[in-house]
Amino acid sequence: MDINVAIVGYRMQSAPDLVTSRERLVFELTRGLFDDLGIERTDVDTTILDSNDFMDGRTISNVFIDPPAGVYMRDESKVEMDAANAVIYACMRILTGQYDTAMVVGIALTGSQASPYLYIEYTLNPTYERQVKLLNEVNAAAFQARSYIDRFGYSERLLDDIAALSLANAALNPNQARRISGITADKVAASAMYYEPLRELHCYPPTDGGCALLLASERKAKELTDKPVWIKGMGMSTETYYLGERKLYQSSSAAEAAQRAYELAGVKKPAQEIDVAEISALFAHQEPLLAEAMGLMGEGKAEQAYAAGETAIGGKLPINPSGGALGAHPVSVTGLMRVAEAARQLRGEAGDNQVKKAELAVVHGQDGVCAQQNAVLVLGI
Repeated sequence: MDINVAIVGYRMQSAPDLVTSRERLVFELTRGLFDDLGIERTDVDTTILDSNDFMDGRTISNVFIDPPAGVYMRDESKVEMDAANAVIYACMRILTGQYDTAMVVGIALTGSQASPYLYIEYTLNPTYERQVKLLNEVNAAAFQARSYIDRFGYSERLLDDIAALSLANAALNPNQARRISGITADKVAASAMYYEPLRELHCYPPTDGGCALLLASERKAKELTDKPVWIKGMGMSTETYYLGERKLYQSSSAAEAAQRAYELAGVKKPAQEIDVAEISALFAHQEPLLAEAMGLMGEGKAEQAYAAGETAIGGKLPINPSGGALGAHPVSVTGLMRVAEAARQLRGEAGDNQVKKAELAVVHGQDGVCAQQNAVLVLGI
């Protein structure tokens, strides 16, 4: 990319129930971000807000969070997809040369307001899927999980091992909503069955949360921080929503989005060059499925990779050292939180979740049933 763009600051927060308003959450995140960087709202050239009218229960929902974000009478736009897409949009605005700074703010109260599973069910095709009640987000994911593990002959125990690892990482992370001490694969296997083979702890938790991130051009970034995290590549891709036309054991759109990001970043061998990955895996099986699509893991090699500890914080290629979406999934904000968590890693600020010598990261966000749309960014220092 001709213009270098960096992440210069971030703030995030999540909980099962924050007991707050959207407006208060936005104010706390953005005001905290401004204070961290020593700036005011007038120093932000453009802002991308990520909120969802349907989930907020109000039309043009972004207008209600403009004031607490400090965006009134300022340049602003909106994204309703996963907020990793909002980061790409903000980056593109800086790449035009018209802006030096761009803030991305995402919020979702899908822990205290209503079940996110119910929200997503309402978005599915009303002409047959909703009428027949055959398909919702979780049983669609169960179809995907069964397709994946049967394709490669994996044991269902793999799902327990993946979830236990993510949840153990989440327990160390103060930014996560679901923090379970002493989690084990056996405890995951003992959780309530949702749709076979998915159990409660294989699935993301209902979560309130938000994240604010500031991007800056190279010139401005050097004024704002001595620890910039550079956006080296980005890509996005979408495939058909109709599950009958997709091979659920793989993700062609994640592969395409990753390839576009790698090409911009100059990454030739992602499994060897990437130091840490933050993947928006909403269900346990999606972590290796998406990792394979993104070239981070050999197809059909998931069981041996997890058994060997390759994806652990101290492993060959740590995946979701933050705990990922199994620790918190404020719907539509999760990809933005993955970006912030990757920046936290590259800046050496991840505390107990820190990966040693992390210099290059890949970040993923998804939207739609069974990861229909995917966004991928490559970050580096």
